[in-house]
Formats: sequence, C-alpha cells, structure tokens
Amino acid sequence: MKQPLSRLFPLLLVLALLLCCACGEDEPVSESSSAASGDSASVSQTGNPNDVLPEVIDLGGRTINVLCRHWGYGGDSIVGFTGEVIYSTEEKATELDVQKKAVIDDISERYHCEIKGILDGGDPANDTLSQKVQNMVTSGTFDYDIIFDKSSTLSRMAQSNFLTDLNTVETLCLENSWWDQNAVKQLSIGNKLFYVNGDINTYDDLGTWCVLFNKSLKERLGIEEDFYQTARDGDWTLDHLIEICKGVTKDVTGDGTVDEFDQWAFGTETYNVFVEVLGGGLHVIDKDGDDLPYISVKEHPAQLYAALDKIIGFYNSDEVMVANGGKYSQYPNPWEATVNKAFKDGRELFYMCGLINLAAFRDMEDDIGVLPIPKTFDDQDSYYHTVSTDNSSYLALPRNLPDIEEIGTVIEALAMKSQQLVTPAFYDKQLKYRDVRDDESAEMLDLMFSTRSFDLGPAYNWGNLMSAYYTLDTDYASRFEGLLSAAEAAMEDCVESIQAIQ
Repeated sequence: MKQPLSRLFPLLLVLALLLCCACGEDEPVSESSSAASGDSASVSQTGNPNDVLPEVIDLGGRTINVLCRHWGYGGDSIVGFTGEVIYSTEEKATELDVQKKAVIDDISERYHCEIKGILDGGDPANDTLSQKVQNMVTSGTFDYDIIFDKSSTLSRMAQSNFLTDLNTVETLCLENSWWDQNAVKQLSIGNKLFYVNGDINTYDDLGTWCVLFNKSLKERLGIEEDFYQTARDGDWTLDHLIEICKGVTKDVTGDGTVDEFDQWAFGTETYNVFVEVLGGGLHVIDKDGDDLPYISVKEHPAQLYAALDKIIGFYNSDEVMVANGGKYSQYPNPWEATVNKAFKDGRELFYMCGLINLAAFRDMEDDIGVLPIPKTFDDQDSYYHTVSTDNSSYLALPRNLPDIEEIGTVIEALAMKSQQLVTPAFYDKQLKYRDVRDDESAEMLDLMFSTRSFDLGPAYNWGNLMSAYYTLDTDYASRFEGLLSAAEAAMEDCVESIQAIQ
C-alpha cells in the first residue's frame, strides 16, 4: 500500500538472497544477481521486510512499451502531468521527472531492456486509448505492454474481456507494500483484479479528493478558527462547514446579481455529492464474503437518504456555486470558467476538488491550504476519501499479452524502485512542500491518504446508478427505486461475464 512516507519504515535486514517473485516460493539467486553482489539498490529501502523482491532476469534487449492517458490534455486546470513511468525530456525537468528517469535507467540496465512510453492525448469523446487496447487484443498485435488509464474505462474493458486478471500473473506480488492494499482488496470482483495502483503511479494520489481553502480570504473575512486543528480534533464535519459558509457569498461586482464573477463560500460540482456521501462512510457498492458486489442502498437506505438530504440541501443553497449544475452551461468547460477560476482569483473560500488542481494554483498571490473531506455525520469515527474514477490512474495489462510473466517482473521492479525514488520525490518534495506550501496541509495529506477508499460503484456505474447521486433534487426514494432494477441486472451481467473469464 502506498503509505505516507512518515509511516513507512526502512528495510532493516540485509538480504543475502534476492527472492524470486513467486508470491511465497523462495528460490536461490545466482551470485551474479544484484543482491548477492551487494547492490543495495535492489532492496526496497522504504518498504516492508516481508516484501517479495522481483527476480533479476535478462530480457535480451526487448522493448517494453507504456501507454498512458494524457490527463489534462486540452485543458488549463490540470498542468504538469508528464506520465506514469514516462518522464519529461524537457530541459527544465522537475525532480519527479529526474527520479522517474533514474528508475527507468536502473531497471533498463538491470533487466537488459528498453522502457518507452507515450501519452495518449487523442479525442477523449471517442476514447482512443481504450480503442487502441481493444484493437491490440482483437488483432493479437501488441504495440503496448503496460496500460495506465482511468477506472471508468478500465472497468468496461475488464467486463468485455480485454484485460488480464492481475491475480493470474505469477510474477506480480500484489501483497507487496508498493501496491495500495485498499485498491487490491476493494477493486476486485470474485477475487479477480483487472487494475490497481501503487508507488508506480503518481496520478492516483492527485486523483484523491480534498477541500482546498483560501487562507488569505479567510483572514480578510475575519474567520479566526484554526481549520487544521478542527480537522485534527475530528470535528471537521459537513454541518460545521455549512455554518462557516453562511454569509460568505456576496455580490462583489455590484451588478445586483450573484454569479460566477462574485465571491463564493464553496465551489463544487455534482460529482461531489457522491464524494461527500462516501465521506460519510457510505459506499455505492459493498462486497460480500465471496468478494461479490451488492448495491448498498438496498441495505441502508435511511443512512443514504439522510446524507443526501444534508448534502443536496447545502448544494442548493445560495452559498454554493455548482460548476456543472446547469446554470453555467454556456461554457464549454464550466469547471474552469466558474469554481476553478473563482478560487484562483481569490474569490472562493472553499473548493472541493482533486489534488491535481493544486498545480494550477502555485502562482496564486493568496495563500491556500488543504483539508480533508468533511465527515458527513457528526458521530463518525473516521474521515473517508474517494479516488476519482476519471481523474486518477490505474495500471492494467492487455489480455493475452505475450511473455506476461516477464512484464510482471519488470512491473514489480519498477514499482519497488518507484517506492524508493519516485514516491519521495513526488510526495515529500512536490506534493507536500511545493504544492501545499505548509506543514499543516502536509499533515492533512497524511490523514487523507490513510483514509482512502475505492468504490466499484462509480467505476462500473451499473444501470447508470450514479446518476441518482449526481441529481440535485430531494426525490431520493423514487429516483433510486427507478434505477435499482436495471442496476442490479447490469451488475449481475457484469459479474457473470467476469466469472466466466478464464
């Protein structure tokens, strides 16, 4: 599991043998191996002593190709993404790119291979990346070995049998600390897992949802409360947030109306209704003892409806600007034109969004901070954080990939080495101390990443069930009743398809 670095501990034992990644089967390693020759770089310096290390093999100069979705392509609010594994070759490369290059150089030399990749910035409406994967599997011509894509796309490819069940790749040891164990457990169906994330990814962290706040505007408004301490004390709740927001939104342009050019207490989007539902510990989909999904609202309708009543009531109030709620449909990208711009201009106190948005706010004159998603219910014992289905990366392998065990070995090595080099560069140096700017926000990141949760509901969206969450009216019961039958049928079809995969 990708842990905050403060929670990871060094590997204390000097290993005499490099363990072959047979997921539990220890095999001797030749004296020419890195561990036997005393190369400490082959041993995870930040992982768990029980991690199973990848076997060093000679791949004879073969090329391993990476295909990665280009998040942020064509937009202004997502900047600085250079790829998963892939790194920027520009002259002013970031420290993160330097470390990604170091990982690739090390693994390429160690395994005698070449690792290359491209960012797919094609037409997102036609989903060109997904089409490339399907064409590869159908034709048997594999131009790419490793795929990084969003879960909403990968889930469709999994159901259509275009992806490999990662649990069948013997050289992948998904219990190792460089894989996110919450993702491993929560994203499987019937003990089959088609995509996952970990230290080999960075955009899964950036796809984690949070609440940003404008410190300078807070001061101008005369709000003296220490939001960080409120969060530490466990009192950062939705009810408390609603109280803070009262009276903040106002007409600052003087035209007699409050619109996207004025001052706002809270900026959000309809997707965040689900984010706040999950913030209450309520999943769309839970799983039974056989690792099979079921729709949670059938088991706990009263809890869900209580959460929706509170969340949607807040979203429909005068204090909240909802980017895609319909009022700003004149904009091709209402997010960038409304809530994102208002926050960047210093006219929005709170903004619920993904951490990916932080990079676009580096040049703000105002100081900003990061807070967890507020607890939906006051009596919760924990915060809960979602990882976006569309703005987060997951690793997958195309079905019928030749020499897949070799690819698995290289992936394990890349993930292990990324834990040593990429995660510190990204998490400690970039995300904590370049983007969030203060120690308290860095502390909040630790809290957020330790409470992340992965939900199959938005990833698969069976029967368009998620539309019941994204609709800003209070007719909850009839809305879910109208969708449940189709959602259950679609879920059962999907499960049947996945169980039939050999």
